[in-house]
Amino acid sequence: MALVCVEAADGLALERAQVLADFFKIPLCAQMHPHTLVEPGVKLVVAREALALAFLDKRRGKPYSVDFLSSSWRVRWQRGLERNHIFRRALGLRDKPLKIIDATAGFGQDAAMMVALGCEVTAIEQSCVVAALLRDGIERACLEDEQLRLRFSRLKVVQGDASAIMIQMQPEAAPDVVYLDPMFIKPKSSAKSPKEMQLLQELLPTPDLEEEEKLFQTGMKMARERVVVKRPLKARAMSSAPHHMFKGQSVRYDVYLKVR
Repeated sequence: MALVCVEAADGLALERAQVLADFFKIPLCAQMHPHTLVEPGVKLVVAREALALAFLDKRRGKPYSVDFLSSSWRVRWQRGLERNHIFRRALGLRDKPLKIIDATAGFGQDAAMMVALGCEVTAIEQSCVVAALLRDGIERACLEDEQLRLRFSRLKVVQGDASAIMIQMQPEAAPDVVYLDPMFIKPKSSAKSPKEMQLLQELLPTPDLEEEEKLFQTGMKMARERVVVKRPLKARAMSSAPHHMFKGQSVRYDVYLKVR
């Protein structure tokens, strides 16, 4: 299910909402029949404060925006991660900052954590809608907090096909690490995914396994040191058996090392 419409949160946001509706070639929600607005689907909500995604059916919860200024993120910025944390170990983080390509950026949670750890990150996101939300969240954080502006200066957001973008890179721009967090098929269980994941699952098409494999192989060609794949704890490995697995309570990181 693709993006259905754009909603202006108030009159002051109407002009920007119309610009975005024209850009994405979809109508304003106010122009649609009321019965349509309770069907499955996702809308872009434009407010003075932020861009957000929400389900058409308002009963499914409030809009979601990328917020690097939330209380939970404040703690992450201040404390970072302990040296033996599985995320640090999977990336192979040492004293020297790493150059990383996050080839499936999504809402930028992992890319921002890499920046917090001192890495230089290129975050590639195929969906122009998701990329717009990520850029909006970064811009708001930079305007609010000078320290975050300095940190986010190490993060570049690129919208497009990650495989094509990496193939076109010059050899000297090759990253130390390519990081993949492909959207997995929703499991048949009673447990609900986090809200932001539910929105992505409804907004974006079902994962294409051939495209995922192509992205992985491109990452293996481009990375100087390793490819790291984030997976649900019990999901199959993306490719052959990884060299290392770092397991948490609900996710794991599969590490594929480059053979010298």
